[in-house]
Amino acid sequence: MPIKPVSFMSLLELKEYLQNRGIVSINDLSVHYNASPETLEPMLEHWIRKGKLRKETPDSSCGNKKSSCSCCTGNDVWYQWIQ
Repeated sequence: MPIKPVSFMSLLELKEYLQNRGIVSINDLSVHYNASPETLEPMLEHWIRKGKLRKETPDSSCGNKKSSCSCCTGNDVWYQWIQ
């Protein structure tokens, strides 16, 4: 499936993708939408302000800090859709 250019991505498309994935890294979003994190962040911030999305950093994610926990590995920023 070809990657859709970011100029055609809407907030609703981003919302649907986030809802379907549940939790996704900024790097995964960048690859999926073929866009830099800096381009995606304002759209992600929209959903954070609405209370629908949570931003998780390596320092704040699960608090577990075990190597077996996938949310704590690496320095990636994660976004979790709030049901």
